Amino acid sequence: MSSLKVQLTQAAAPSPPSISFVERYKVAVEARINLKHVHRRLQVVAKLLIVATFVEDALRMLFKFDQQQQSMEIAGWTSPALHTLLPLMSLAVQSCGALLVLASSGVGGEVGCYLLLGWCVWHPFMYGQAGNREFVLETATISGGLLILLSHLLLLRTKAPLLGESGPGAVGTPARVQAVGRVLLVSFFLSFALSLAHAWAVSLPLGAGDGPGVWGRGTQAVELVLSLLVLSLCGLVVLGMKSRHVALLLAAAVFAAAVSVTAANVVTLLLHSSDTFPVEDTAGMEGVEADAATIADHHRYFFFQSMSTVGALLLLVVHGPGALSVDEQDGPIKIASEKAEA
Repeated sequence: MSSLKVQLTQAAAPSPPSISFVERYKVAVEARINLKHVHRRLQVVAKLLIVATFVEDALRMLFKFDQQQQSMEIAGWTSPALHTLLPLMSLAVQSCGALLVLASSGVGGEVGCYLLLGWCVWHPFMYGQAGNREFVLETATISGGLLILLSHLLLLRTKAPLLGESGPGAVGTPARVQAVGRVLLVSFFLSFALSLAHAWAVSLPLGAGDGPGVWGRGTQAVELVLSLLVLSLCGLVVLGMKSRHVALLLAAAVFAAAVSVTAANVVTLLLHSSDTFPVEDTAGMEGVEADAATIADHHRYFFFQSMSTVGALLLLVVHGPGALSVDEQDGPIKIASEKAEA
């Protein structure tokens, strides 16, 4: 009789839910890798990368001060005093801001973010590059990463309500700062996608499909698909939908592009070190040619800007999209767990 009861109980008990392949893979990874340690290390790497361009620029001010004075003159600053004061201000603001961001996770880190954000706003005007769209958008992307970091620091300090809590103030200043940061973060990619779509539309004659395109004849379809793909990815980041995955994909693409382009330029400069090259992507320098060392310095600057863009994207991977997003639980849960451990 007792054995019959056991059999009936076992038959009545609900069967355990089936675990998908993705869940089994996730459990296996978590069993072998301490994801909390990976999260912390990724946060450190992201911070290092995002301040890379500020540190590199500050070092340029320090070791090539005379060239920076000439740059101020080329940018249109007529006062000799400003030729000296502006590089000194640049050195002080960028070095202090970068050190505060790296050294502090409290109020000091917030001050560092504000210093670097202020510098990002001023930077294009100081060098006379406010009309250089690519320059401004690269700076805006880095500013977006700084805002994402700032939102995280504000959330930890102010103890803003986490996601899932109801009532007034459930979405506070940190969430709004983070949302603005996401928009700025993809500004460069949005511009690239729209430029590509515009080039595709211009190169495609009415009723024909064999225009020259950006990369040669017959590539309009590729350009259209690529522009739509980038626009879709940017839309996901802005909405906060799968934004961590998209940011990681964009970070890998920017890193690969920066390394490959820089490597190609270095090889070219080494093989033709005695030649002069046109200065590209710099407003007011159209048609100007410079020696290999100057062009190498130019490419190094843009390489570190790309690395800071990678850092900005990784900050979104680390901290998540925050409360004003479709993926409402991604960011705040991570922040809450870090806060509990601190």
